[in-house]
Amino acid sequence: MYADFRSLEAISALVNIILGVITLILASRTKNNAWNELFAAKLLGWFLIFRGISMFSGYLQGYELWTGPSTYSLYETPQNTRLFRFFQMMENITLCAEIGIMCSIPLFFPYPFLQTENSQRIISGFILLFTIIFSGFFIFFPYEISMIRYGFLAVPIAIWGFTYVRFSIKELRHNNDGARTISSSSGLLILAMIGYWMTDWLLWITIPERWSTPVWVNSIGPDLNLNLFFIRQSLILGVGSCCLLAMFVFEGIRASKKGNSVLTSLTFGWFIIGIISFIADYSIFDTLEDCIYATCDGLPEEWLIYNTFTNTLAGYLVQPIVLMYILLNYNLVDSGRDENGTYARAMVIVLVVIVSSTLIEMIQSIIPIGEIITSAILAIGIAAAIGWEKVIMEKFLETKNSTTAYLQTINEIQDIEINPLSQKSFTISISTIIVFAFILSILNAALGLG
Repeated sequence: MYADFRSLEAISALVNIILGVITLILASRTKNNAWNELFAAKLLGWFLIFRGISMFSGYLQGYELWTGPSTYSLYETPQNTRLFRFFQMMENITLCAEIGIMCSIPLFFPYPFLQTENSQRIISGFILLFTIIFSGFFIFFPYEISMIRYGFLAVPIAIWGFTYVRFSIKELRHNNDGARTISSSSGLLILAMIGYWMTDWLLWITIPERWSTPVWVNSIGPDLNLNLFFIRQSLILGVGSCCLLAMFVFEGIRASKKGNSVLTSLTFGWFIIGIISFIADYSIFDTLEDCIYATCDGLPEEWLIYNTFTNTLAGYLVQPIVLMYILLNYNLVDSGRDENGTYARAMVIVLVVIVSSTLIEMIQSIIPIGEIITSAILAIGIAAAIGWEKVIMEKFLETKNSTTAYLQTINEIQDIEINPLSQKSFTISISTIIVFAFILSILNAALGLG
């Protein structure tokens, strides 16, 4: 049953690509938004596309599902074919581009730290160099580069974390309600980008060694540097846990004063899941120790299914939904015009389809339901989406906000006329990455680089 979840990666990858394309179409049709909001929409669109390609390339390589430490000694890598090498390199390059774009987004949204006429040119150069350098060195130093590039995930999370804290204090202590626009979008981005790491937040801040020794250390070869791995994990989990704990505190205070909100509901959803996950993880510690000192047959399938309900669901399902909410609710794209509204409603339909198919897949893993019944349920979900997509979208937009409108009231954003050459440089940068990815993937397929 657990093996059925492998298909979720492919489904989520396709959804990310479709949402990314729709986002770029909406961004190209948006004319009146602020310069930083429009560029942030383009960055999010390409982030979704590169993430989708990276996930789909990983799926097509045909790796086995992880079922626990016992599988490391029995693990069989896929056959080293040309197709395998092509998608291996494609995953490497698109993952580098995804991380580079993720590091760039907090410089423009929700708070524009980089306010210059050439800001887009600077970021375009950064994304291009980051992708080429890291994907190139990955060929010769795969383990070291993998550790370093994943460590960069801590940078945007830290920036959004500081932004969230600053504007939460501004709202709660100084009664500045407009500051909520900045803090809420920062918090939502934290949950969207790193939430799937944080479903076990209570374990990470209490007894992480009970997991790290049997699972992480066991999976790393004896000739590889453990220090790099633990520095990476400490950075990402440390920064992520600090941000999440800050959100627990501030959202709790805010809920008692001002009531519930989307971010408050999501935050306390993570709070509850973290406690439940801790109990679930604690129940398998004996099994993990047996995998080190004795023999074991992997982790219980019930735990693997629960882990998919939390970690995997957060990465494959919650992330695109939250990003779509940010794009529509925080005025990053213009969805008010009729021709744009069609694309925005298409985003809703796509998400309803992925939600329906994902939940059906998970229900099937627990309760044996016939394919005819599940197909009927999926058809009902799609029909409902087509009939109610406008209502769902209006619900998303009923409290539409603009971070730029608030920043203008406190004089913390400049009215910049972006250089047309700077805008063109971003297109050239992305086009270069795409061409570079295909050429290097073909070379790797043919020659086996590295």
